[in-house]
Amino acid sequence: MKTIISCVLILVVAFTTDAQVRRRGAQAREGKLSGQTIDASQVPDAVKSAFAATGSTATRWEKHATKGKKTIVRYVAVYTQDGMGGRARFLEDGTAMSSSKYMKAEQLPVAIKSAAEAKAQGQKVMGGEEIKTKKGETYFRVFSRGGGSRTVSVFDANGQPVTKDKMPEDLSESEGEDEGDGN
Repeated sequence: MKTIISCVLILVVAFTTDAQVRRRGAQAREGKLSGQTIDASQVPDAVKSAFAATGSTATRWEKHATKGKKTIVRYVAVYTQDGMGGRARFLEDGTAMSSSKYMKAEQLPVAIKSAAEAKAQGQKVMGGEEIKTKKGETYFRVFSRGGGSRTVSVFDANGQPVTKDKMPEDLSESEGEDEGDGN
C-alpha cells in the first residue's frame, strides 16, 4: 500500500511540474515574458531611487522583459512592509508602473472583505492584494475558495465589483508571478 501511495505521489509531482514547465514554455514561445532574479547592483539607479522613495527595503530584485513588437523591460522590487509582502514595478527610467501588497483575509479592508464574501457566496475569503496602478488608482484582487472551486474577484477602493471590460490594463499585467492567497 505504501508503494502505491508513493507511486501516486511521484506521478502527481511529475504531472504538476510538467504542467508548470509547459505553461512557462508557452509564455516564452508566445513571446510574452521572460524574467529572472537579479542582484541589486544590476538595477538602474533611477529605479532604486524611485523605490527608495516608497520607504520600503527590497528583499529581492527581479528583471522582466515583455516581448512582442517592442520589448519592455521592468524591474520589480519584492519587499515586506508592516507584515505584508509586496511588489513594486518600475520601467528602466524609474517610472512607477504599479505595486501590489499581499494580504491575509483579516488584513483586507472591511468593505472589501464584505463585498468579496457577498460575491463569492458559500466560499471562504482566503486573502487578496491591494493594487495601485500607474495612475494612482487603488483596486483589490480577492481570492476565495470553497466547494472545490476558486474565485478571483476585483473591487475598486469602495468595494464595488470591477468587471473585466472595465478593468484597467495595470490589473491584467503581471510578470508571471504566481497569484497568492495572502500568505
